[in-house]
Amino acid sequence: MNYRKFFFIIFGLIVALTFNVVGQTRIASPYSRYGLGDLQNVNYLGNISMGGISYGYRNPSSVNYANPASYTAFDTNSFVFETGLNSQTVQLKTTNLSEVTNYTSLSYLTFGFPVTKWWGASMGLLPYSSVGYKISDYTSMPEVGKVKYLYEGDGGLNQFYFGNGFKLFKNLSVGFNASYLFGYLNQTRTITFPDSINFLSTRLINSTRINDFLFNFGTQYHKTWKSGYSIVIGLEYSASTSLTAKQDSFAYSFTTDGVNESVKDTIVNSSNVKGKIVMPQSFGGGITFGKSDRWLLGIDYQMQDWSKFSSFGVKDSLKNSWTTAFGAEYTPKSTAVSGYWKRVHYRMGARYSKSYLELRNTQLSDYAVSLGFGLPLKRSKTAVNIGFEYGERGTTLNSLIKEQYGRVILSVSAYEPWFYKHKFD
Repeated sequence: MNYRKFFFIIFGLIVALTFNVVGQTRIASPYSRYGLGDLQNVNYLGNISMGGISYGYRNPSSVNYANPASYTAFDTNSFVFETGLNSQTVQLKTTNLSEVTNYTSLSYLTFGFPVTKWWGASMGLLPYSSVGYKISDYTSMPEVGKVKYLYEGDGGLNQFYFGNGFKLFKNLSVGFNASYLFGYLNQTRTITFPDSINFLSTRLINSTRINDFLFNFGTQYHKTWKSGYSIVIGLEYSASTSLTAKQDSFAYSFTTDGVNESVKDTIVNSSNVKGKIVMPQSFGGGITFGKSDRWLLGIDYQMQDWSKFSSFGVKDSLKNSWTTAFGAEYTPKSTAVSGYWKRVHYRMGARYSKSYLELRNTQLSDYAVSLGFGLPLKRSKTAVNIGFEYGERGTTLNSLIKEQYGRVILSVSAYEPWFYKHKFD
């Protein structure tokens, strides 16, 4: 099998699919209505197959954005490029209803490269959050009849980052990411009266645009013994930040016959109203232990103080969130000359978290199990990564919605020697 040709075929498919999905909604979840939407997992896709462990993870052939101290692991003569796709199927369930949604999106685009022997850098484009929902609810009122409430939302935030990692000592590295956060969040609320023509319907449209910088910092202690065993202890911290934002609001009354609408009066019409969105601080830590090119075990923990979140001076009913993750990787024999499957990286993991959402006195939980494979190309550290994850978020108790999701992850980690000086006879 020509593995290099196979790599370029896979890479070409990813690029072609990227142009088809880049403009599509990245999510369909009623829970994306709150906060900044549904926060996206920005881990290297190989790590997602290991439950998402990242703070104590170091690998010269992959970009670990979650802890910028890991950038010092890049080889001094190599360049790393990564991109991938995420395809997800979600079943939304209540006690008596069920609906299935599907979507595919570009996961990320990252680059990693050495600057000196003690300085590594990375840059890329990542999703930060996604909004995509359409929820309807009905109530009945005396002398009014049925009242319909419709909630709709779309949009999301992305981040372009530039990060640096520095090796302070032989076994200690620090780093930071400077991320430019940009995008929009659209929310629409409509109230109509299906049983009466004597009441005017109302629609309120809010659009929030965010353009500002975020910073996160990381450190890693990494030690490798002559026996091949190694340990990495990593920490990450993001300080509380006030993001600059602008908001447009438009509210109007209208009549409708169920098909066509006729605007009657404008209630609110404001644009470019400046405000602040307060992002809470977060902290994470992790440990990995393994043996070179054979196996790896890791655990992560992360928490964020979402009770301090506010948007334009208004606090949402968000709670502190936390996540714990476990992961493992095994490679039978990475240097095997024959027997391709001996060089494959086999991965598995699990994670459990408490979401920042507390609805009807119930704080939502999220858990998932995952497995994956790193398929190396011949005589190269470049690999095609395939991962699978199954999880559940929420509950059907207290008239809430449970999300059961499965996703397939496909990525390419291109590791190429770009900085060698060739010698000629």
